[in-house]
Amino acid sequence: MRIFPSPRALVRLWPRIRPHRWRLLVATVCLTASAAIGLAFPQIVRYLLDAAFVRHDGALLDRIALGLVGLFTIQGLLNFSQAYLLSSAGERVVARLRQDLFEHLVRLSPGFFADRRTGELVSRLSADIGTLQGLVSYQLSEFARQVLYFLGGVTLLTLTHPELTRTTLLVVPFVVGAAVFFGRRLRKVSTGVQDRIAEATAVAEEAFTQIRTVQSFVQEAWEGARYGRKMSDVVRAAVRRALVRAVFVGVITFALFSGVAVVLWQGGRLVLAGVLTAGTLVSFLLYSVFIAAAVGALTSLFSSYQETVGAARRVFELLDTQPAIADPPDPRPLPQPVRGDVALDNVSFQYQPELPFALERVSVRLAPGEVVALVGPSGAGKTTLANLLPRFWDVTSGRITLDGVDIRSLRLADLRHSIGIVPQEPVLFSGPVAENIAYGRPEASPAEIEAAARAAHAHEFVERLPQGYATLVGERGVKLSGGQRQRIAIARALLKDPAVLILDEATSSLDAESERLIEAALELLLKGRTTLIIAHRLSTVRRADRLVVLDRGRVVEEGTHDELLALGRLYARLYQRQFRDEAIPV
Repeated sequence: MRIFPSPRALVRLWPRIRPHRWRLLVATVCLTASAAIGLAFPQIVRYLLDAAFVRHDGALLDRIALGLVGLFTIQGLLNFSQAYLLSSAGERVVARLRQDLFEHLVRLSPGFFADRRTGELVSRLSADIGTLQGLVSYQLSEFARQVLYFLGGVTLLTLTHPELTRTTLLVVPFVVGAAVFFGRRLRKVSTGVQDRIAEATAVAEEAFTQIRTVQSFVQEAWEGARYGRKMSDVVRAAVRRALVRAVFVGVITFALFSGVAVVLWQGGRLVLAGVLTAGTLVSFLLYSVFIAAAVGALTSLFSSYQETVGAARRVFELLDTQPAIADPPDPRPLPQPVRGDVALDNVSFQYQPELPFALERVSVRLAPGEVVALVGPSGAGKTTLANLLPRFWDVTSGRITLDGVDIRSLRLADLRHSIGIVPQEPVLFSGPVAENIAYGRPEASPAEIEAAARAAHAHEFVERLPQGYATLVGERGVKLSGGQRQRIAIARALLKDPAVLILDEATSSLDAESERLIEAALELLLKGRTTLIIAHRLSTVRRADRLVVLDRGRVVEEGTHDELLALGRLYARLYQRQFRDEAIPV
């Protein structure tokens, strides 16, 4: 019967168990001593009964009873120590595993998260690893305890009466066979339960993160029904698991206690024949119960282990997932200081081999300190191109260089430290304002944080917040307006002080006052930096030194605003269509 996880799983867990090995060793000693006391109990009962019914020795009876109380006291202390040491070690091991999995996940590329639902990953991180906790803190130790009871009980039974021992052990093959038969089915249905729970968690997470959309479209009832359908799937899968488990427990219980009844019948006949004393029979029965309980516990542990296997497989599958974007084996150093000379050389890119190319043979150069705007219709590849610079995805062919070095030969940390991003819809974390501004430089001093906020024209509104820079902004910054979130994002970029800036038009959906403040902050942010702007508005286009027009993943025009207008091609049409209402003299 396979109770232990696969050797590979133990090897994977060992680095996290090793720091607690002495704690586990002491717990093992306590467990062994406690099991030895348990195995001694039937022998002591044998002497106690014989003293009462055969020898009629009251003094001996008193001494044996007091000795039992003393042994049980020691056993209680041993069990306490073992349980505490194992549970505390298990908590630490599982916390380390959960931390390792989280750190691994946040290093995976955005492409991985595009293929996975966030709720599913959260379920793996919490529920599945929580299931593994039972393996570390309970199942392994209980397996060891029951094996000691089984082996010790069989040994002592054999020494007491070999013939009765054979009768006792006749039930074991049947129990083991039932455990294997039901265990396989239990693993399958348990995996189904875990899958359904992950799907339900994903639905809940999606609804929570999009709560404004849910409520604005008055779809609370629809989302509730959607979650209810997933929970119905969970219940159906859990009921199937409960059915398999219940049949399993019923079969095992019948087999074990039937075996005890047969032993009791055979032993009673031996007592009547004068072959055994009553005390010997009782001790034999107690050992039989020990063996039956050990076999029952081992089969129950086998059942629990089947439920753990699916969780372990998922956790280790995630840990084995290799980042699509990773540091090169022998990274090159990035020349310092970084000048910000960016070049795309004949770059093509597709998200999946079966999908069409999002970019085809794109060649663009951004000189140090130059501001270049990407212009083009929706779906032209502007955001895709911008995402290639910090290596959120890698080019399919061609190359991108920073200061003459292929970015694929750089450490990701070096590359991304040199690039700042201000998205059109900045996402803030739920912590305080100061922590959000300092996200790119956690070691920044309060004075540096405030200076960045002043430069981004954020200090004025931050001062008016209830706790100033310590004010919690809420999940995704929901407690701040769009303009305030943008200014925090600009302050964050200013504090990071990157050589290259990627700016997804930051003023396209703001009121006039917020736009004025952010335009002023951007003037400072862009100064002296190589900047790639995904342009939506005329004000941004006018800020750029040069325009690159994309259409269907290709560069179709390149030049200044006036030069492209004079050509009268795609840019001129976009200008007339999209920018006519912003008629700013150029």
